[in-house]
Amino acid sequence: MLEMMNKMSDFPSGILVETTIRCPADCVICPNKKIDNRPRDMSWTLFQKIVDACRGKQVKEFCPFIHGEPLAWEYLERGLEYLSRTIPDTGVVIYTNGYLLDSSATSLLLRDNISEVHFSIDGLSKRVYEQHRRGLVYERVLTNVTGFLAELRESKRRIRTHVALTLTPQNEDEVDAFRLFWEGLVDTVDIIPCDGRGGEDRLPAFADGSRLPCFQATSHAYILSDGSIVPCCKDWAGYSIMGNVAKQSLESIWNSAAYQHFRNDINRGITPDIEVCRRCLTDRL
Repeated sequence: MLEMMNKMSDFPSGILVETTIRCPADCVICPNKKIDNRPRDMSWTLFQKIVDACRGKQVKEFCPFIHGEPLAWEYLERGLEYLSRTIPDTGVVIYTNGYLLDSSATSLLLRDNISEVHFSIDGLSKRVYEQHRRGLVYERVLTNVTGFLAELRESKRRIRTHVALTLTPQNEDEVDAFRLFWEGLVDTVDIIPCDGRGGEDRLPAFADGSRLPCFQATSHAYILSDGSIVPCCKDWAGYSIMGNVAKQSLESIWNSAAYQHFRNDINRGITPDIEVCRRCLTDRL
């Protein structure tokens, strides 16, 4: 069984790339504003190298996002076009807060090989939303997101849409109304417990969020803006770097002894003995 798992994971089936750390929001659930140890934007050369490494590898999904707003990356249009040419059978997944989703950005996302769009919206009322998504204006986000959904309905594109609420003690009373509002407008409404990464006024993990299953750690690679590969999206600070694609190949890093050992531990239900996992379990990310 272990030999089969290793054989099946010779290359990640999903790639998440931190194309930018830039974001107009200062969310209480996000560590974005804490990040000061790597470039604000991934270089085009590095992005191109990552995409080239995926050629012929049957990567199922590619996400140009980890800890920033992908619509703020200056190379996004060029990047989506390059993905379409280089790995045309790979679905591109967009996560956005919707604040920069104007008509131009909407046209961009409807034009390329986008398979899913996830909107992060952490409240139904203006008060609760802006309490979580500091710096953003609820009315603008709502207009942008509903406008995108209307354009999508009129188009011939088949894009799955999701709206996510990150659950905290401050918004749990709005969950039922939130679901009622968005169901029918999007394909899926996701309610996700706050995982404790936090922001400037850091929120602890909620509803045992620090022990959520590591459901993508064994199949997806997480690449930060400087090329560092980390085990999961919670490792915003680079606590446990597996390698760097600016210096090594993605395939060699993925198949390194340390990375394979990490994935095998996860597959066996064992918490890996690495820094980010220790921090995750103690909610001290």
